[in-house]
Amino acid sequence: MTVEESTALVKQLGEEAIQQKALDTAVQIALYLEAHPALLTDPAMLTDDAQLAQIAVQPVGKTGYTALYNDKGIVFHHINPALIGQDMHMFAESLPEFWAIFEVSLDGTKVGSYYVWQEPDESLRDKYMECVPVEGTDLRVAATTYIDEFYAPLRETEQKAEQIFLQARTQAIAALVFVSALALFGGWWLSSIISKPITALVSASQAVESGCFEDVNLKNVEKRSDEMGGLARTFSSMADQVYERERERNLKEEVIDLQMKVRVFIEVAERYQSAARRGDSINSLHVDICPIRNPRGWRPGNKGKAIGLGHGHQLTLNQRA
Repeated sequence: MTVEESTALVKQLGEEAIQQKALDTAVQIALYLEAHPALLTDPAMLTDDAQLAQIAVQPVGKTGYTALYNDKGIVFHHINPALIGQDMHMFAESLPEFWAIFEVSLDGTKVGSYYVWQEPDESLRDKYMECVPVEGTDLRVAATTYIDEFYAPLRETEQKAEQIFLQARTQAIAALVFVSALALFGGWWLSSIISKPITALVSASQAVESGCFEDVNLKNVEKRSDEMGGLARTFSSMADQVYERERERNLKEEVIDLQMKVRVFIEVAERYQSAARRGDSINSLHVDICPIRNPRGWRPGNKGKAIGLGHGHQLTLNQRA
């Protein structure tokens, strides 16, 4: 149900409550007058009867009331003592909406409608008035009250609903901010967890590619128990194997170079010995030592060719003619 529908329903219930109050009061007055018929013969007695006054003037809502008057518009009982005995025709010009309802009721017609009432502070408020006849008499009962009194519970409910809505919205915004902050923090945390080991693996792979095996350090990543840790351990193991094979290859090359150098010196010594046995002059053997670009370009038995002696030099053997 919308707010407009709720307001219309409350308004209708308020009107029905005022109507029922006017009818109930009229019935009570009729019963009292039936028991005291003499009151109908003397307007003064009608006005002065205290019990009738209690019946005629009853509360309607919080600030509303009922009143008793006759078909001439003369008030007999009213919540405002200043109006008792007054002719209500005096409000015909100052309160036209009120008088329009009141005038219709003078002939005994049951009538009810809204009118604007001026408060002592000169403010205007909407009131609803129901006028009904007292059966068997020329008397009338008017029941009136401020209709906004019936809206008060609805307005309180609306205010509470608005407070609940505002509170829920505030909580929702706070929860959204918290979740967003948590998501950002979680994203940053996950990013740091993932990016750091990946960066370490990339650096390690670049070090292996450039041959700098001593720069491979994945100990922190290897401690992890997830897939990154397993990948780091596998990579480190592979890097160690590559390093070992590279070291073995370098050792083999160094051994080969050393063997070749030993053979060269042996060959040189043998040639000196052969030359000595033949009586040739040792000076007939020409030995050149010069810088080289390819230290492994010589093989034993190649006369006139070079052999590496290390440190970027080569030895060349030539037989002089």
